[in-house]
Amino acid sequence: MSEEINKNNEEAREQNEQNVENLQNNEPESIEKEWADALHFDKWPPDPVESQIPPSIPDEVLAQSRIPEPPSAPEPFTGNNGIMPEGPAPVADAQPAMPSTYLVWSVIATVLCCMIPGIIAIVYSTKVSSRYFARDYEGSRRASEMAQYWIIGSIVLGLVLNTIYFPLMLVSGV
Repeated sequence: MSEEINKNNEEAREQNEQNVENLQNNEPESIEKEWADALHFDKWPPDPVESQIPPSIPDEVLAQSRIPEPPSAPEPFTGNNGIMPEGPAPVADAQPAMPSTYLVWSVIATVLCCMIPGIIAIVYSTKVSSRYFARDYEGSRRASEMAQYWIIGSIVLGLVLNTIYFPLMLVSGV
């Protein structure tokens, strides 16, 4: 088995040596000509001056590719039949101003005072803007009021619980 492997290695080595000799004997120009034929070049070596000059574009193609001038600007609209209406322009869908969301206050009340009413205040605070942009202006106003009530409730409840909790802690000695 090892004799066969050695024999195959010797044959491969001889084949490689023959390939190297063939490459050394061939002139570089013949290899370049073979590549030029394979790549379908008409002339080898290519002329560097010719390769830098782009082909000319026929006049017919240039005439077709011209960019047309933009149309002239339309005349401004001046109202009905060219008559400007007097007074301010009518407002189609007047919106009331968005009520305050109190989101910052509800977060502060949640962190510093009482957690449960503060979270409820945050929920109502986020409902204000979503209802306003859904054009539910009355629901937006009610959510703003409810957020305000829950913020006040959180602060009051936090103060009451702390007023009771801290003296008891001092008395118990913990």
